[in-house]
Amino acid sequence: MTGAQAARLPERLKNAQKTWHKLKLISLQTLFRAVTLIASEPLALQSSEPIYTDFARNVQVKIMNSTEWQKIKEIFNKAIDLPEAERAAFLEKHDEIIIEKVKNLLKANEDANDFIVESAFVDVGLIDENETDLYIGKQIDDYKILEEIGHGGMGTVYLAAKRDESFEKKVAIKLIKRGMDTNAVLKRFVLERKILAGLENPNIASLLDGGSTEDGLPYLVMELVEGVPVTKFCDLNQFSIEERLELFRKVCSAISYAHQNLVIHRDIKPSNILVTKDGIPKLLDFGIAKLLHPDWSLETDEATATMFRLMTPEYASPEQIRGLPITTASDVYSLGVVLYELLSGERPYKIESRLPQEVANIILTEEPIRPSLVVSPKSKVQSPKSKAGTLTYEGQETVGQKTNPQSTIHNPKSLRGDLDNIILKALRKEPERRYQSVQEFSEDIRRHLAGLPVTATADTTFYRIGKFIQRHKVGVLTTVSVSLLLLLTTTFAVWQAVRANEERARAERRFAETRKIANSLLFEIHDSLKDLPGATASREILVNRALEYLDTLSQEADDNPELLYELAVAYRKVGEIQGDPYFSNLGQSSTAVQSLQKAFEIQEKLVKSKPENIDLQRQIGLTTFQLGDNYYLTQNNFDEALKYFRRSQTAYKIVASAEPLEGKWKSALAVRYVRSASVLSKKSEYAAANDDFKNAQKLNDEALAMSPENLYVLASCSEIYTSIGNNLGNPDYNDLGKTDEALEVLQKALSIRKKISEKEPNNTLYKNFLGITLKDLGDVYLAKGDVAGAIENYRESLTIHQTIAGKDAKDALAQGTVGYDLTKLGNALLANGELENALKNHEQSVAILEKLHLGDTENDMFSYTFAFSLEGLGNALKAKKDYSKGLIIYKRSVEILEKLNSKASNTEFEIKIAQLHFKLGQTRQLLYNSNTANENLCQEAKTDFQKSVEIFAKIQNLTALSPTNAAIFSQAKQGAENIKCEK
Repeated sequence: MTGAQAARLPERLKNAQKTWHKLKLISLQTLFRAVTLIASEPLALQSSEPIYTDFARNVQVKIMNSTEWQKIKEIFNKAIDLPEAERAAFLEKHDEIIIEKVKNLLKANEDANDFIVESAFVDVGLIDENETDLYIGKQIDDYKILEEIGHGGMGTVYLAAKRDESFEKKVAIKLIKRGMDTNAVLKRFVLERKILAGLENPNIASLLDGGSTEDGLPYLVMELVEGVPVTKFCDLNQFSIEERLELFRKVCSAISYAHQNLVIHRDIKPSNILVTKDGIPKLLDFGIAKLLHPDWSLETDEATATMFRLMTPEYASPEQIRGLPITTASDVYSLGVVLYELLSGERPYKIESRLPQEVANIILTEEPIRPSLVVSPKSKVQSPKSKAGTLTYEGQETVGQKTNPQSTIHNPKSLRGDLDNIILKALRKEPERRYQSVQEFSEDIRRHLAGLPVTATADTTFYRIGKFIQRHKVGVLTTVSVSLLLLLTTTFAVWQAVRANEERARAERRFAETRKIANSLLFEIHDSLKDLPGATASREILVNRALEYLDTLSQEADDNPELLYELAVAYRKVGEIQGDPYFSNLGQSSTAVQSLQKAFEIQEKLVKSKPENIDLQRQIGLTTFQLGDNYYLTQNNFDEALKYFRRSQTAYKIVASAEPLEGKWKSALAVRYVRSASVLSKKSEYAAANDDFKNAQKLNDEALAMSPENLYVLASCSEIYTSIGNNLGNPDYNDLGKTDEALEVLQKALSIRKKISEKEPNNTLYKNFLGITLKDLGDVYLAKGDVAGAIENYRESLTIHQTIAGKDAKDALAQGTVGYDLTKLGNALLANGELENALKNHEQSVAILEKLHLGDTENDMFSYTFAFSLEGLGNALKAKKDYSKGLIIYKRSVEILEKLNSKASNTEFEIKIAQLHFKLGQTRQLLYNSNTANENLCQEAKTDFQKSVEIFAKIQNLTALSPTNAAIFSQAKQGAENIKCEK
């Protein structure tokens, strides 16, 4: 003993005497709770200290029959939990005699509130109160202690550093607490070191070193795990249920490894499962682990350790609570509690008690609620809530504490069923009814993640079929009726897979059923939706779904002509939806041509094998007709368009000859002649065009005579009248004197189309054609100089087309038609002197048509109408004398048209380009006149006039110019000759 220690000895003896008095003045609160514990559970008597047991029995005899004492105890228990500010008000509600006794108990409790708070070694003065962590800053062998990072029942864990020559390594060192170095604790500590030394697993914190301090205390050097508890890690990273289960399986792997090495952990809880920032779980704290090895005697080390009964009650298994022999099933139970909390955010039991024995009673007697009910928003189950001053134990999680519910609450459906059963099986109170190993527990989770049946759920036939269906889900996007059909097909296929014994018969049945559904989609449901407003998106889903089936079947059917016929029809209808210029479409012109070409190739093969088959001729006539329309209007390829129109005419001549009394076939053939005539006009082959128009008119008259009320005949007739009227009224190709004749023909077309639309009010196609005829009439009125008549017809056309477009946002044709109508109306308003209204219409038109143009740059029809709308906007800006902006708009318009003309030159494009160069020259000249300093504008204006002259001269060599274009040609020549750029 040093001199300093000898000097302090009297003071230490005084402290020892003080401690002895404390031992006699046991806290009254602790005492009567011990009495309650003894009365409620005889098992508690077996593990209590004898001196307290005898005393408690004596007290129990005196108080058990006392009503007054029961009342005092009840009030005391409630008052002790209240804050000081609320306690007085609470006590005033009760009898004065009882209040006085309760106050005495409260005062006695406060006087004794430091009972055994500190180690007895501190009390007697052998260790100073401020010297409880003498190791911080000290060196233990090669390690320097930096700070405390945790403590438990037997030891304290420090952050330490080991410095080598090149670097400093951070580790965790675990030491026996001062005052806890009894033989039993030392043996337990040595046992932990032996356990850790035998465990090498990536998910178990590694033992790096070990030894003893200078004063003989053993220590462990362990891997420093920088992480957070597994529940908190999953919440912070917002893990899904699947991600939580995968992480949990890694923890199971570590526990299984320990079990294989004959070690039971016995204290599994979230705070002993840390997850690093890399997502690697690490299992900690084997301080109360038990070895299963037969060399360990229950009468030596293990018997001593067991006496400590160390555990975390809310994670402990029932057999741990009872003090029964522990097996690997105990770790299975604790893992079940962790998984319950990980998936639901709650613990299995609602624990509000302050007494250890009451906590134990709950765990031993109550059944856990299904996790899916805990997370259900409709569940009436209350979340466990902890009270102030909730009783805690060394290394224990706070009773009733929850993880963050905002991160862990999931759809109850995700937990219902297999996960409920898996967790509850792990939480069975009888060890033999739990999973027999952690590996079996983990395997059931794996099977759940893979969609396979699990052992925790009764293995019924319907259960296995349900799991099979979950693993083979097929998403179906279609209308309710189609979804039902596909569901029936899927169910039928699953039934076949389970019950069929003959593979060939099963395949044949599936082939027939799938083909039946595809045909239903194509010929029944699709056709019923075809002409309904807003049906474009639904038609796309239907036909694409049918095409998927037919593409698959075509690989199995080889050259089956019936199946090839159906496949060709599907391709044609897909092409129609993708980009037919006369029907509601998705604006996918290039893709539409590809689909139609596939249909044509199949049909051409079928027709060659059976040329007498009228239905095949009709189908190839439809496909080639649509190909001609696409090449004509969207691809600007007149030669290809004419080729397919002629092929369609050939097919329909055969059809009309086979059924001479059917007027609709003559009408169909007439429409095909009108189309070829239009193409020939574009190619400036006017003589051939007139011949085709005459053929169309003759066939049309015959059809009307045969079937005057047939809607198809009437629709074809109106289309023929419209085409002829447009040809007569086009100022770029004809004499203005023919506008009266054009007006008469178009009025006939309008009358027919109004009649058809009244009979079929929900048919989008007929309404669209009615609007087009009104627009054509507006063109003729404008050409005649009747601006008011033009505005009236343009506005009526615009109203019809806006209604159609408003019901189907995906219909590119409808949107483009609205944009075109706005341009036409803007031109008429400008001619009427309504400059601001004209400008507003042109700006709206450009916005709509630019979007379509950019969405399908291969669609020449969209490109042309966009260029046309730009020209209209340029005209309005020029009239407003905003020459700079007008110049930009005109340039963009002519660039688009020149690009179109470079793909396939035609007279219409060249005339429009010549007109635009003349307007560019005019605009540059006007801008030059307002800014004489820019001589480049003058030279560019002269160049534009010269380009316009060159193009008109080229066209004039092929055909006579219309009066309108002849006048522009003359003005362009004057502009090129008269403009003077010298200042």
